[in-house]
Order: sequence, then structure tokens, then C-alpha cells
Amino acid sequence: MAEKSKMARFSCEEGKGIFDSLSKHWTIIAPLERPGKGRFSGTALVSYEEVRSFDEIEFFKKTQFSAKSVLLPIRQAMFSFRDNKAAASGAASDSRSHKAEEADDRTRPTIIFLRSCDIHAIKVMDAHFLNSGGYTDFYYQRLRQKVKLFLIECERPFENCFCVSFKTNKTDDWSAFIRKAEGGYEIQVKDEQLGAYFPGNAEDIAPPRFAEQDSRPVKIPQDIDTSIFEDEIWKEYTLRCIACGRCTITCPTCSCFSVQDILCEDKAGEERKRIWSSCMVKKFSLLAGNHDFRIKEGDRLRYRVLHKIYDFRKRQGINMCIGCGRCDDACPEYISMFKCIEKINHIIEARAARPDL
Repeated sequence: MAEKSKMARFSCEEGKGIFDSLSKHWTIIAPLERPGKGRFSGTALVSYEEVRSFDEIEFFKKTQFSAKSVLLPIRQAMFSFRDNKAAASGAASDSRSHKAEEADDRTRPTIIFLRSCDIHAIKVMDAHFLNSGGYTDFYYQRLRQKVKLFLIECERPFENCFCVSFKTNKTDDWSAFIRKAEGGYEIQVKDEQLGAYFPGNAEDIAPPRFAEQDSRPVKIPQDIDTSIFEDEIWKEYTLRCIACGRCTITCPTCSCFSVQDILCEDKAGEERKRIWSSCMVKKFSLLAGNHDFRIKEGDRLRYRVLHKIYDFRKRQGINMCIGCGRCDDACPEYISMFKCIEKINHIIEARAARPDL
């Protein structure tokens, strides 16, 4: 990092040249609005996509999906088994040899434009893949090393957000902060490598503005007894949840995957890939011998919720949930993480008041 930040103001026209210079060396991923691609007729989808100019970036609307696929691709090749036929010297028939080849990483260095909560989500992913039990995930690490983060400010929470409650509303963990201003952009760059792409023509840029209060604050449970596993709340969710997995797909910190061996296109071997999965879908927890657990949808939801707000924190020291509310936005049965946390608090308070129950 540079000792002193570089600050700059530039017009939309000047931004075209700056963006072109950046894109020669970096893939740039940012919120992009796609008209007509939303869940309902005539609505737009705001998602993380590769953009071709600063003008394409949607600075003011919430994305329905996160940018986690940059670091944890939906389908990620790990290595392949090649089936090579080699004629044995003096033998009448061919012998067969198998060679494992590591998958090439051809990913370009990447810049991602993120709000504070999503930068905190990457911290969660880092804790999970880079420092989980002393192990480092090689495939995540080599992608993570290529990523730099541009902060987009978020002055007020969107619908269903509760980031202030989870203290993910603010961050200083960014390489550059960019703001869309009248007639152009303002930027503060802390990363020396990136600073070379921007003019240093401003003495002062107003610091990022962050949301200061949730529209619906929630208390994070601190002590949860295992007796809560048998509460009636989970039976209610079993009746409502349809196990579609949309909550986990939209969540920026869900990282479950399966590992599959898939026949190569040339049929000369197999490729081992890890592919997104979900703790909410049927048979995710199926074990050898056909043993399955968390069969009921409510049990799966219990596992997911408690992992987000309690279990992960006990191990890593930070909450897995960042309060972005995307799971609330996506659920077709209107199951709310926010409401679920509220209900857990009510159960804890009721049991504290009546320990004999």
C-alpha cells in the first residue's frame, strides 16, 4: 500500500480512457443492471458481471446476487485424469497409463466493485478457505491473490438489510474507493499499483459515507443452548420451506460444494470439478451406506441459520451472516433470516424468564 492515498476527480469522458487502461490488465467486475432479466415480467436484474466502462456500473441499486463466484466459481476444474494409450515395447497389445494434470488457472487479475457488507463477506470466505483449522485451500488462494477491491459507498440500508446490527456497514479494507459524482467520478486510491492509472489532481475527497442505522435492527444471539434444536419453530419452517436452495445461492458467504468427476469433452479422460451445492437441498447430507440426516427442511434451515449467527463465530470469531438480506429477497416462501433471528431471541428470552420450562 502507498503511504499516502492518491485522490482524483475525473469526468465521464476522462473515465473512458482510464477504464481502457485498467481493462488492459484487469478484468473488472461490478454491479450491472440487465433490463427484462428480473424474476418478474418487466423487471430488471442487478447482478455482478464484467463491465466495459464506468458508465455501465450500477452504483445505487442492490444486487440480487453477490460476487462470490469470482473467488468460488460455480464450476471449478481442479485437475483431470488423462487416459493415455502407450504401445508397450514388443507387446502385442497396448498398455494404458493414467496421468493426473492440474487444471490451468488462466484467470486474469480482477477488480471487484463492492459495498461494505460484501467486503466483509470476503473476509468470511477468507477465514473459511485460508484459515480453517490451519489449512489453506489452494484453489481459492490462487484466485484470491489476483483480486483487488473497489469500495462503493452505501449511505442507507436497502430493503431487508440489517448490516448495522452485524457491524458490516463500515470497512476500510479496500484498495480504492470510488464515488459517482455530478458529471463524473471521485476516487481515493490506497493501492500504489492501482494509483498509477489515476491522476492525482484532487487534494481532498470526502470519505466514504456508510449506513448508520438499520431500518429494522436485530439483536445477534450470544448464547444458544442446544435445547433450541427441538423447538417448535423448526417444525413450522418444515411446513413452509420447499428446499429450493435460493437462499444459499444468493448468500455471499455460503460456500458448500460437491466434488464430481466428469467425462472430458474429448472422452479421453475425466475432469474433477467442484460445483456449488447447498445444505438446504435434498440429500446434501447423504452419507455412505445411505445414511441421511437433517432430512426435514426445518432441520436444514436450523443448521444454516445457527451456523450463520453462532457456530461460525465460535470457531472464527466473526459472524458468517453479513446482514445483506439477499436470502430474504430471494425466498419464494417469504422465509426471513431477520425474522428467524428475532424468533430465536424470543425463545432465549422466554427460557431465561422461565428456566423450569
